[in-house]
Amino acid sequence: MAITQANDDRHLFRAYWDDGLVDLLFGGALLVTGIGWASDLGALAVVQAPLWVVLWAPLRKRFVEPRAGYVEFSMARRQRNTHALRWTVALGVGTLVLFALVALLIPRPVEGELPRRLVVGLPAMLVAIGVALAGVLMGAVRFGTYALGLALAAAFTVMLSLAPDIPLVAGGLAVTGWGATLFARFMRSSREYEERP
Repeated sequence: MAITQANDDRHLFRAYWDDGLVDLLFGGALLVTGIGWASDLGALAVVQAPLWVVLWAPLRKRFVEPRAGYVEFSMARRQRNTHALRWTVALGVGTLVLFALVALLIPRPVEGELPRRLVVGLPAMLVAIGVALAGVLMGAVRFGTYALGLALAAAFTVMLSLAPDIPLVAGGLAVTGWGATLFARFMRSSREYEERP
């Protein structure tokens, strides 16, 4: 019985993120960061990223909960969520600091051709690491796909000596597009459910 409840809890927690809202917000943050970087705002473009996290709860309450309902997890799950959230915030702050340092470093000359080329791939790689960790914490496999895509984009950025904003903009567009697809599917499914006799 306990094993069944634990499996149900895990399944419910994974399904909790399936409406696409978190994807839309992450994609938007990534897109704005990339556009800001292309506009020579650099580290300042990174500052807006945490603001998207603040939007998640009110937007979920406004659009998702009236259709999917409010979920109250078990005490054990809430404790795990709190623990995971602390790690996520710590990793997010660390990534933000590294990201800002890279933004400050890129405009300056870096000694040697290889280090200079590697530096331009760092922003996308740092984001990829953060996204992979978030995916593990949420149990959302698609975030692993996002992380892999960003890591590959970082590798291409290095190989082709592209600007560091290109993988961020491309990744932002891809994630926002997929998030919009998931969100539209969620809204359509909830509408069809409401219309059933």
